[in-house]
Amino acid sequence: MRLLHLADLHLGWEPVFLGELAAQRARERDSLLERAVDFALDKRHEIRAVLIAGDLFETHRPSWAVLEPALRQLRRLVREGLFLLTVPGNHDEISYHDSVYRVEAGRWPGVLVQQPMLGEAARLEYDGQVYAFYSLAYQAGLTKTSPPLGEFCRGQADRHVGVLHGTIDWSRSDRSLPVSGEAVAASGYDCLALGHLHSHSARFLGETLSVYAGACEAKTFSDPGTGSFTVISLDKQAAAVSYPAGCRPCLTKEVELNFCRNEAELVSVIQHLAGHQSMLRVVLKGQTSFRVDIDKIQAQCSPLFYFLQLDSESVYIDFEHLRRMAGEPTILGLFVKNLLSRLEEATDEEQREILRRALMRGVGSLAGGIS
Repeated sequence: MRLLHLADLHLGWEPVFLGELAAQRARERDSLLERAVDFALDKRHEIRAVLIAGDLFETHRPSWAVLEPALRQLRRLVREGLFLLTVPGNHDEISYHDSVYRVEAGRWPGVLVQQPMLGEAARLEYDGQVYAFYSLAYQAGLTKTSPPLGEFCRGQADRHVGVLHGTIDWSRSDRSLPVSGEAVAASGYDCLALGHLHSHSARFLGETLSVYAGACEAKTFSDPGTGSFTVISLDKQAAAVSYPAGCRPCLTKEVELNFCRNEAELVSVIQHLAGHQSMLRVVLKGQTSFRVDIDKIQAQCSPLFYFLQLDSESVYIDFEHLRRMAGEPTILGLFVKNLLSRLEEATDEEQREILRRALMRGVGSLAGGIS
């Protein structure tokens, strides 16, 4: 059996840092669930069940404009005969009296996990085998998290699948639902489908494949998304495979200014990274002998990207400053004096460029950055 494992969609999140693009990007992010349902219903992917391991929504009270389209998409899965199991997360926690999972429980498609302690949430018969699903919905004051979750129940079934919004061997707070990795290894489960951590990972703990689907769509440059759907295959041994999810790339690139002789070369480097579909953060690093006009470069390059953010961690060093530095009775002063002397003597342009870069890089290393 093949399961589409989703987690951390965070529908309803607003990317305010994108300015005038924020509303468009929010709609684009929220279309992820429809793309996921289309993927699951595509017969070529042979998906039999969809597991949502928490944080389907950004908050426990999503707006009507976010909730209703989500329910409409989930109903498509159930109508087509797919098994659907939804676990609340920590962003859309069920603990609140007005949580979407309390208010809408009566019309939630498929299986909605509401029990505060780990137990069998559902079972499914497929292709002559019985699959048991175990889960819990964290509820403040009811779910025991200290010590970490360490007892995994298991009933009579052919295959056993855990679905949790939690963290293995890491505890930031009770709401992160800490889970004992040692207990997972001893659980006898075929796989454990997890949410909460936004990066994708799949590893065996004992005989149990523990999978974080990760967040498909990016939030920010520090939370860039995986860009992929995760499918768990329950064959003789469980396995996880990633498929493109049609997400907008969200990338961070570093540009070393040591390799740029002037602003025109820097602009050319950034333009070569161009992608009209990409959200790109460019971090300028290193030492430079020319001043960098961030606003000017941003204006020149932004039209080549969906969104461009320039950040500078560079250090400007002028040659007059270097000449003064060369007179210092220090290792740094001797280094600068030597390189400046060799620069003046060099006649080959390629050799001069190598010396210039060596000078910039060496000053940065020896001085630890100067202003």
